[in-house]
Amino acid sequence: MVTPRDRNRFLSDLPSYQFYRQLNNDFSECRYCDYCDDPIYKFSHEIPKKIFCYQFVKNLEILKEKNNNDEDLKNMYCNHLIHWIYEKYYNMSLGHGVKMTEDFTDKLNKVTNAIFSRYTSDRDYCENVIKKKLSYQDIKKRKDFHDYYVNYKFIHRKSTEANGKCYNFYDYLNSRRDFYDDMVKQCKEDREEKYCEHINYTNCKPQTLINLPQCNNEKKGSPEGPDIPEDALEVKDGYRLRYVWETDDYIYFSDYRFILLVGLSIWGVILSLFLLYKNTPVGLWIKNFLKKKEIITSNFDLDVEHDMLPDNSDNLHANFERGPYSVGYYPG
Repeated sequence: MVTPRDRNRFLSDLPSYQFYRQLNNDFSECRYCDYCDDPIYKFSHEIPKKIFCYQFVKNLEILKEKNNNDEDLKNMYCNHLIHWIYEKYYNMSLGHGVKMTEDFTDKLNKVTNAIFSRYTSDRDYCENVIKKKLSYQDIKKRKDFHDYYVNYKFIHRKSTEANGKCYNFYDYLNSRRDFYDDMVKQCKEDREEKYCEHINYTNCKPQTLINLPQCNNEKKGSPEGPDIPEDALEVKDGYRLRYVWETDDYIYFSDYRFILLVGLSIWGVILSLFLLYKNTPVGLWIKNFLKKKEIITSNFDLDVEHDMLPDNSDNLHANFERGPYSVGYYPG
């Protein structure tokens, strides 16, 4: 059986996937986290938002380091960051129906301006994107369109390289055909440039690359790459593919998070059993059973002791009247 991981193991090379992982990685070093501790920015007394701020400034640091990349990549980075902000905020606020407050947005803008004005002479290249007031659905759609556009250009470059192995991305391209049709329709109607700003949507048709021999010969079983069975390539649901691509991950048993999770799970089971014992009829039955067993054991010990005392006293004289042992003596 071919697992989703086997089918999509090459997708981790795509730029959007790599940046998604970067934004959500754990970190131990943070150059700008002191800003979140500064009372000026008013994160100090709100622990969830302060943690959010730590992650946010870490991601700003990542964006700053990528300032020299081309414009298409930088546009993708900005859209990923905006989507990340909304996702984290909604998770913190328990629901996508909660609107992000102006006060919270102002705090993030102040931190962003302080970082870029102090540590770099370059402007914040995400500034114009952040200023756009879009709904969450519009932000997600904009991000998805830019993801595909950048990924397409990446795969196109692979198709021109001698050992690019463009065929590894056949599955991804095949799953994006319906997505692309919807993208073209949306972009044609996008008068306000909410979704397709900086995207040449007429020049990224997936079928163009699928038709190239170097991009579709994996379906025939190319000797240059892994032999993926025919059924593993028949993936039509692009959104299911995207879910596997962005969320499927390995579990490392040496990871401290895994150990912590196991420890908390065991502790939760112990507490559950204790509460079950203390507050349910099952616990009362166990108490009665153990008490009854203790009483039976105690009574049994007393009966044995009472039986042994008269038996020993009745035979006491016989014990004293026993004849001496006959032990022979042999002189040396």
